[in-house]
Amino acid sequence: MSFFAVILILFAMVYYKVYHSPPIVLAQKMRRSTVRIKGYFKEKDLFFNDEVNWHGSGVIIDKTAECYVILTNLHVIGFWELYNSDLATPEIEEYSLDIQTDQSQEWMTVTKILVNTQLKDFALLYIKTSKHYPILTLNPSHARQGSQVYAMGHPSGLNFTLTSGIISGFRQTESDLGIPYQVIQTDTPINPGNSGGPLVDGTGHLVGIVVSKIVKKGIDGLNFAISSEEIVSSIEHDEFLAFPLKTHEIGKFVENLKNSFQHS
Repeated sequence: MSFFAVILILFAMVYYKVYHSPPIVLAQKMRRSTVRIKGYFKEKDLFFNDEVNWHGSGVIIDKTAECYVILTNLHVIGFWELYNSDLATPEIEEYSLDIQTDQSQEWMTVTKILVNTQLKDFALLYIKTSKHYPILTLNPSHARQGSQVYAMGHPSGLNFTLTSGIISGFRQTESDLGIPYQVIQTDTPINPGNSGGPLVDGTGHLVGIVVSKIVKKGIDGLNFAISSEEIVSSIEHDEFLAFPLKTHEIGKFVENLKNSFQHS
C-alpha cells in the first residue's frame, strides 16, 4: 500500500471519529431531546360523541425566551381527525395535548400550537418549563443516500426506543392541498408511536422527523421521514398558523381553514 493511500485512510478514520458520535452517545442525546405526546379530544355530534385518544413523539428543536419549541407531525396533534370531520363546523367539547420528557414524569400542557399552512404533515408546539433540555438542531443541508441514521420514539408504548438504518432514498409526496414536499425514505424500523420523533445522522444532526410507513403484505422497510431541509424552508417562509387552544374556537378555526382552501 502506498504512502498516499495510508494517509487517506488515516484521514478518513480521524474524520469519522471527530464528526461521528458512537450510537451510545447519540442515544443519550436523542433521549434527552425526544418527548412523549398524548392527545385527546371529544367531538359533540347530534347522535353520538366521538372520543379520540392517541400517543406520539416529538423532538425539541429550539428555545425562545420563555418556551421550548417541539417539532412533531400534524397527525400527532389530532389535526386530521378534526379536519376530516363529517360536520361542517365540528363542535369540540374537550381537547388536550400534553408533553412528557425523559427527565420528568410530569405531563406539561402545550401553551401554543402552530400548524403548517400548506398542510404538510408537521407542526410546532411550545411548552413553558424551568427545566433545561438539550436541543437537536435541524440540519438544513441535504442529507445523502446511504448515510447511517437513527430514530427514537415510543412504538407500542415502548418509550424511548432507538432504531437504526440508512437513508434509502428521497421521494416526493403531496399535502392534502396537492402541494409537493420532500420526504426521506429509510429502512430504519419504525412503528405507531414513532411518528413525530427524530431521525438523526451520525453527527447527531436532525435530518428529519418520522412520519409514516407503508404497511402491506410482502412489503418491509419502506419508512419515511419529513426532511429537515423541507421543514427549515417552511420556517423561513413563515408557513404556519396558530391553532386555537380554546375548545370553543377549534370548530370555527377548522371551518375557516377549509373555506380558505376552497376559495384559494
